[in-house]
Amino acid sequence: MPGAWSGFAQAIVKGVRAAGAGLHYVYRKGDEHKHYVLPAVNGLVGDKLAEANHPRAIQMSFRVDGRDCSVDDPAIASKIDKSKTVVIFVHGLMADEVLWQEPTAGKSGFGPRLDEDGRFCCFYVRYNSGRHISTNGRELAGLLEEFVKCHGKKVKRLVIIAHSMGGLVSRSAGYYGTRAKHKWISLLTNVVLVGVPNDGSYLEKFGHLATFVLKRIWTIPTKIIGRIADERSDGIKDLRWGLLVDEDWQHADADNLIAVHRSAVPPLPGVKYCIVAGTLLKEDAPVSLYFGDGLVGRASATGEVFRQADSSEEFLEFRIYPGFGHIRLITADEVFHYLIARIA
Repeated sequence: MPGAWSGFAQAIVKGVRAAGAGLHYVYRKGDEHKHYVLPAVNGLVGDKLAEANHPRAIQMSFRVDGRDCSVDDPAIASKIDKSKTVVIFVHGLMADEVLWQEPTAGKSGFGPRLDEDGRFCCFYVRYNSGRHISTNGRELAGLLEEFVKCHGKKVKRLVIIAHSMGGLVSRSAGYYGTRAKHKWISLLTNVVLVGVPNDGSYLEKFGHLATFVLKRIWTIPTKIIGRIADERSDGIKDLRWGLLVDEDWQHADADNLIAVHRSAVPPLPGVKYCIVAGTLLKEDAPVSLYFGDGLVGRASATGEVFRQADSSEEFLEFRIYPGFGHIRLITADEVFHYLIARIA
């Protein structure tokens, strides 16, 4: 019996230690990623925070060492070298620049790895992903124009690498930058769109369908739930169809279930586009067209406007990674090596 009790006691001790280690792991991971709280809140209700001029509303800005920087900040000016390509990283919904810098503790992201290569100088933009995509697109166009004007002849070549919603914001910026005849457009040589819902997000389509139905069921509880669900941010709603310009979300049919007005925003002339997509299942599996990397369908990621464009080797290239989820696309070595080969 003493041996049995001893074994029982040891088992309890091991269990407690395992539980403690598990709690420590959860706490440590939570502490590592607590910077995502503010971007997540902004993604959900950032449009309302901005309207109220709330101090927690994220302002679009370059980011250096965890702080906002103006384009003429010495920390930015000191990095620019006219012999290097300037790379601008743009994050997705409810995210920030850290995903590009250190996606997990101790692992270098794409940005630092490009910096180490010696041919690039990398910069990161943070924005309020709860606002309309077109609002962020127009602001990004203006920010890049300020950047180019401030640093003049030191910026010879510009590349944008964008993930998820960030790709839509970047495409919108190209649209508004072209209309405003911005100088940065002429310096842009490459755009890499990684896991971008160019034709919209199936998750937001499902969410919109659910709220559409709930708001029309004639019971008070369902109507209340529907109205609460419909309070998700403008940025999330724009993801439904990938709306890139003001006129689309302002259009009378913007909340329709189908046949929504959507302006075509084609690739910028003379710019090389690399469209990167992932699929959790095999690339040719029919379900991959819709569900893709788990958040963005393959058909949406490749985008109708790109599939219809000139797909010559010179200006447009598609790359599909079977078995890759939405976040793995911006952390995997395979994607990094493909990316650096294309923008070099």
